[in-house]
Formats: sequence, C-alpha cells, structure tokens
Amino acid sequence: MKILNKTMRVGTAGAAVGALIMGFSGSALAQSSAEPAEGEEAVSRLDTVVVTAGRRAQPINEIARSVIVIDEAAIDTELIKTANVVDLLGTQVPGFGAPTGIDLIRTNTLRGRAPQFLVDGVPLDYNGGSAFRTSPLTKFDPQTLGRVEVLYGPTSIYGAGASGGIVQFFTKDAAEAPFELTLRQQITFFPGADEPLGDESLSYTTTALASGDLGQFDYTAAITYEEQNAVIDGNGDVSGPTYYGFYDTTNYFVKAGFDITPEQRIQGFFNRSELEEDARNYDFVPNDSGQAIAVLSDDQSSFNYGVLAPEDTKEFWSIRYDHANLFGGEFSAVYYETDEFLVSPIIDIAGVAAVFPIFPDNYQTTQAFGREGFRVQYFRDITDAVSLLVGVDYDDQFQEQRSITYEVDPPGVSVDRDLDTVLFDRLFLFPFELETYGIFGQLEWQATEQLRFSGGVRYEEPEFVIEGGQRTFEFVRDENGDPVFRPGGSGSSDGLAFNIGATYDFNPNLTGFASFAQSVELPSLNQVARLVPPDTPLESDVAIEPQNIDNYEIGLRGQTSTVIYAVSVFLSESEFGETFVFDAETGFSEYLRAPEETYGFEASADWNATDRFNLIGTFSWSEGEGDFDGDGPDGSTALSGLEIQPWKATVAGTYDFNEWLDLNFFILGLGDRDSAFEDGTDAYEITGYVIADIGADIALPYGELGVQITNLFDRQYLTPASQTYANNGLFNDRVNPAAGRAVSLAYQITF
Repeated sequence: MKILNKTMRVGTAGAAVGALIMGFSGSALAQSSAEPAEGEEAVSRLDTVVVTAGRRAQPINEIARSVIVIDEAAIDTELIKTANVVDLLGTQVPGFGAPTGIDLIRTNTLRGRAPQFLVDGVPLDYNGGSAFRTSPLTKFDPQTLGRVEVLYGPTSIYGAGASGGIVQFFTKDAAEAPFELTLRQQITFFPGADEPLGDESLSYTTTALASGDLGQFDYTAAITYEEQNAVIDGNGDVSGPTYYGFYDTTNYFVKAGFDITPEQRIQGFFNRSELEEDARNYDFVPNDSGQAIAVLSDDQSSFNYGVLAPEDTKEFWSIRYDHANLFGGEFSAVYYETDEFLVSPIIDIAGVAAVFPIFPDNYQTTQAFGREGFRVQYFRDITDAVSLLVGVDYDDQFQEQRSITYEVDPPGVSVDRDLDTVLFDRLFLFPFELETYGIFGQLEWQATEQLRFSGGVRYEEPEFVIEGGQRTFEFVRDENGDPVFRPGGSGSSDGLAFNIGATYDFNPNLTGFASFAQSVELPSLNQVARLVPPDTPLESDVAIEPQNIDNYEIGLRGQTSTVIYAVSVFLSESEFGETFVFDAETGFSEYLRAPEETYGFEASADWNATDRFNLIGTFSWSEGEGDFDGDGPDGSTALSGLEIQPWKATVAGTYDFNEWLDLNFFILGLGDRDSAFEDGTDAYEITGYVIADIGADIALPYGELGVQITNLFDRQYLTPASQTYANNGLFNDRVNPAAGRAVSLAYQITF
C-alpha cells in the first residue's frame, strides 16, 4: 500500500493546466533542462516535451503549428469535477467550445471546424459528426486516460474528418511493478437540492484499475461503474430531459503488450461501454419567456418495450505492431474495429407533440454504427538533416439511424403501456457506407541549426453508397401529406491535400512557427441527401462535392525565467463548406453548402510566481463568415453559433500549502456573441457568463482525497449548447439551465 506521489499532485489544476496550453506535461514543468541565470528560477525548455499526435514522437519546438498536451494530473483533477470528456476539453483546450453539461458534441468545434477524435490511434467519430443522442466521447472510460494531445488545424497526415485538427487520447501506461491496484470512489451531490444526499441528487463513480510489468509482458485493465442521477440547477430544480441525468454506465477496458524482441512490440486493447438509461416522463411548462421548460411529471408510468428494449453499447478494439529498427527506420501498423448500437428509451413528450405536431408522441430511435480499418506507416532519417514519414490508411464505415413511432394508451391509463402498434418506421438520417483509401508522405528538413521546414502531401479516394427512403420530420411532402421518398445513390471522389510549415528558433527560449495546411473531405453524407431534389441522381448533384479547406497559422511560443507563453493567429477558408442557417418557416437550422471562412487568435501564459504558487491564463477568440447568397465577400454573413463560439478566457491557480495540502481554483469566462443572430443565421444570440470552481488535494496516511466545488456561486445560466435551442418553438424543451453548485469528493488509494 502506498500514498500517491506528491509530485504528481502539485498544481494539478494549475501548473498542469498551463502545461497543456503550451504543450508541456505536468512532469515536464517539474523538471529543468535549461541552465538558469544567476538568481533566476529554472523552467523547462520547449524541446523537452515530446508529442506523438503527428503519428511519430517529435519535440514540440519542431512542430509548425499549435499543439496542446493535457497530462494525467490535469485529467485526474478534471475527472473529480465531471466524467464528461466534452466538458474536460471545454475547460482545458483554448479554441474548443465551452462545456455543455451533456455528452453531445454541440457547439464544440475546434476553431470553428470539426476535429477528429482518436483513442490510441482508433478513430471515434464518423462522417457527419455526432449521432443523435450519442457522442464519440462516450465510447471510452475517461478514468483510463493518461494523456491528451491536441494538434490544431487540418493535416494531410490524418486526412478526412480532421478539418479542425486532431484530438488524440492516450490510455494509461502499465505500472512499473509486476502488480499495482488502484481503487477510486467518487461521489457528487448538489447542496441546493431538496435532499442533497438523496437518490435524486447523489451520483457516484467507482473504478478499479490493475496494471503491471512482467518483463516482456505488460498489462492495464479497468472497470468503472457510474450512476448519474439528476442534475440540479442554480434554483434547486431538476434540470433538463433525460439526457442530462438518470443513467448508469459500465465501462470495461483491457490493454496488453508483449515485447517480441527489444525492437519489436505487439499491443492490443479492448474497450466496451454499456449505458442504461432510466427514462423519465416530463411535463413542459412555459416560463416567463414562453420557453417550454422540462419538469419531471408526476406520472412516471413505464412502457412495455418488448423486443426493442433500450440499449446503448459501444465497443472497439485494436491490435498494433511496432518495429523500432526495420531497415534502419521505424515501422508501425494498427488494425481496428468499432461497433455500437443504440435503442433510445421512449420519452413521453405528449406536451410538446400537442403543441408542435411535427414531433410524434411516443417514439424512439435506433442507431447502428460500425467501422474497420488499418493504418500503416514508416519513418526514417534519410540524412542527418532530412527525414521522411510515409503511410497508407484504409477505413470502411457505415451508419443507420431510424425513428419508430408507436400507438400507445394515453399516460396513466395503464401501469405498463404496451408498444404494440407501429405507426411509422422511417429514417432519422439517411444511412450510408463510406470506404476511404489514403496515402501520404511527410518530409522534415533541418535547414540550419535554427530553421526547420516540413511539408507533405496526401492522396485520398472515398467511395460511398447512400440508402434512399423516407426521413422522419421531412418537410418535403407529397399531395397526401406524406414525406417524399428520396432515392439513394453512390459515387466516389478523390483529392490531394498539401501542407508546408517552418519553425525558427530566435534564441533557445523563443520559437516562431508558420504553416499552411489543406484538408479534402466529403460533406456529411447523412445530411447532404436532403439537399438533392428527389428526381436528381444523388451522385451527380453539386451538393455531394468534397470540401476543400485551406488553413493558415502563425505563432510564437517561448519562455522567460518564470513565464511560459504562446500566441497564435489563424485563418481557415473553404470554397464549398458546410454550414447551418435558421429557417423561420420550419423552425430548424437548415444544412447548407456555401463558401465560408473562420479566423481568430489565441494566447496563453503560465506564471510560476513562487515555488508554491502557479497562475495560468488563456484567451481564445474566433469568428466566421459564409457567403450564403453568392454575393462574394461583401455579402458574407456570420456563421452559426453551432460552428463559431464566443470568446473564452480561463484563469487557473494552484497553491502548495504544505506537504499534505494543495489548493486550487479555476475561473471560466465566456463572452457574448450576437453577430449570427443579427445576420439572421441563428434564431438566438449567445449570452456569456462567468463561473468559478475551487478545490483541494489532501494527502492522507493511506491514499488521497480530492475535493472540488464547481459553480461555486451557484449561478443560474445556460450553456451555449442550450442557448442554441432558444427562440425556436420546436426545441424550447431543450433550453435547460446548467448545473448549479456541486460538491465532488474522490478518494483514491494504490496498493
């Protein structure tokens, strides 16, 4: 039995946060590789931090774009506050959308573009973005995370799906001992609830993680059970429909590696997530603004689901082979498969359906997703100054989403409402299969001791098949009022994407970088079929054309004796982008293809004020415009809040009080954004807010206790994700306040 290493606890909400902003890890900040001047305090050099988000290990000062690393200490602190990975990124990553309070990826772009999410090299998201009621970031257990790396901007190394950048999650490494067991218990409750420790307010998470190194063989295995009950807002009320709370999740994770020889290794991992949702019935009561706020109904009679009982399972696995010296270079290959299936619970929304008939009462969705693929790459130094990375990728994915509407007895007529009669079984989004081949090459050249160039090209060829059918909530109707059957289609495309970048070391403590990078990818296939007239062959329509993105970025990263800092500006353009514009007639934000551009800047600073006190600040701002009418730059209109977030600022601090106690705080400020509302793109404007958290890490004689109080001042506010539903009668029931003041306690002990 042992107490957790004190050095891993120092500054988990401060120094570690600053570490991620600048591309440093918490452990790197605790080291010093630079010789300090007389009387100066040592700080880490930029070249001490190695990242692998670019598909090979590389010092951060050699990368010609912005990079962020979230280390294990920062992750562990954030997980005390929330097990929601979307919120973890929202607080920790500049340029990523603010926390949403829900698992859905909504308003969570990276610099106005969609990033690609991966776990140990396995892609998590699909063409078309997040599915209804699910998210790529609910597929794995965050308790198994050891590091997160964010690589900004499109990259030809990864190809389609990464127009905003790469968010790569790395799972924990095995312990050095033959066997090590970590047990963790967390509880969260809301002091403002009627019964703070009652079943409605109290949530908890239990984790057991075992790992070890047996010489040639090492392993890590974990099981986590989470029971999430109600989310209580700042007024002490239950917030939101069922996807805010009332669910149980069990995660299983196994990773094992075998060193065949000192230069060869094979490693595999398996992850499975099972979610059970305790569906609740809600009444929708208008507030003073006329918005339909969801309130738990007194009638909680259940449904008899029969064969379509609610289910939400996600699993993926991979096997990887590495050779550190194959013909003088480094070779790696990974094969992966993912599979997920969801049957949503019935949510009795009769109150909404009565007001908005387009929404069927008593319906559920079914979703099936899957993919398989491989990535093969080879890296070698050609000369002392030139190196080459080449690779081949293959990916085959499919998805299908349907909506089933039932005829049932009215609420309260029977205890178990039988789902016997199916009124409609239609598509929710158009199913498709997408097969993609890609090949790339990337060259690095150390021109001088200070100047370094990089450049590469990727060729990608996607082939697709889209299924036709009748879509639920379709507004195009025939003479009988039924949705028009839309034919499917198939097709293929190909394209080249280039990138070039440079870094220059002005001195040992200051590096400048500049880059140009492209991305070529198909539009969201499940959405684009809606744009094509039913009598037009899908594959010949202009709406199916790929999106070509050009991204420009320049920046500086550097340090003084006590401060680490970074600043960057960016511009991203696409002649045939994907965007959303509100349609007052339908009440939906309509999907469009139009020229668009996004731009903005980011800045951060990490100040080691004293040996005990650390302070970090970040600021990010972006804006975006689209030419929806074809009038050119003079006719550009602000992009939707679904893509562009308001400015975001964070301040985090840690104070090492003594050997046993660390104190920390975190403040997040979000600005207003009304440009899209004024231009008519959105039916809402984003109103900003400021929230604060405080916490402490306490080393006990046996184990460690983490305490976090979030939304310290119990502020009542709406996240940007919730505000996007405002002033839209069809979705007023989703305008739900964020969580109020919450207290989380996490006890962890390692044997």
